[in-house]
Amino acid sequence: MIQTTASSIHEKEEIPVEKIEPVMEKATPDLENLRLPVLSRARMIDVSCIALNTISTVGLVFLNKTIFDNPQLRSMQISFAMWHFLCTAIVLWIASHKPFRLFEPVRLPFLKMIPLCTFFAGFLILNNLSLAYNSVGFYQLAKIMTTPCVVFLNYLLFGKTINSLTALALASVCFGVGLTDTDIARSNPLGAIFAVLAFFVTATYQIWIGKKIVDFQVSSSQLLLNQASISVLLLAFVAPLFDTFTDLRQVPSNTLIALFLSGIVASLLNLSQFLIIGRTSALTVISRIQSILNVY
Repeated sequence: MIQTTASSIHEKEEIPVEKIEPVMEKATPDLENLRLPVLSRARMIDVSCIALNTISTVGLVFLNKTIFDNPQLRSMQISFAMWHFLCTAIVLWIASHKPFRLFEPVRLPFLKMIPLCTFFAGFLILNNLSLAYNSVGFYQLAKIMTTPCVVFLNYLLFGKTINSLTALALASVCFGVGLTDTDIARSNPLGAIFAVLAFFVTATYQIWIGKKIVDFQVSSSQLLLNQASISVLLLAFVAPLFDTFTDLRQVPSNTLIALFLSGIVASLLNLSQFLIIGRTSALTVISRIQSILNVY
């Protein structure tokens, strides 16, 4: 009697395989749906960073061109870079404290940051000089060559290679630069020298950012906060030696407004650039959109 009852209970507890499989089939899509919002959110952040970088780059080019049309401000390149670094440091400091607290500020070794800050200053000053002494078209075409330079330096320094599709895309970009109308891209010997130095230093700087983020184990925002603050301090000692200071009361009001806005836009540009490199790599090709917008 006991054996019969036990066997009947055992039979009731057994669940047919065909009933289990539909349940598993229903559970699998649910797990995939849980992953989709995570992937979508990451892609939305990447797209937002690229959009912010593109908009701020285009805006800053035209603001800077307005500023450099003034011969007095054109002779204050280092002070101009200091202003952009100062705005970047202020924006990031505010973002790292109450009520925002978007990231936790950290203090990085001062001496180890000096070489990177030197390239940071060189990257900005050389690009500003390139814009000041070249047309917008030539300035943007020179910036396009930053990406092939990044590929070359990555291969030379780290042995990194790219796939055939990326190589083909870069080759078409370089070919397109060679076919550019000379009326759009006007330059001069001094401007061309600044342009070549600018894209080489920019490529080196962008690669170095990605390496330092890994070396220091920090986020892109944490690195930029340290870098911008130290760069202001370093340039404060250099500006009096090279800049020709002017009376800002003699500068037109619309130029002063452009100068103020350029600091805000530059901080957004620096932040978006660091976010893109921190989330992807220095080879992220977004300057093609910027170039088309700037030329037109």
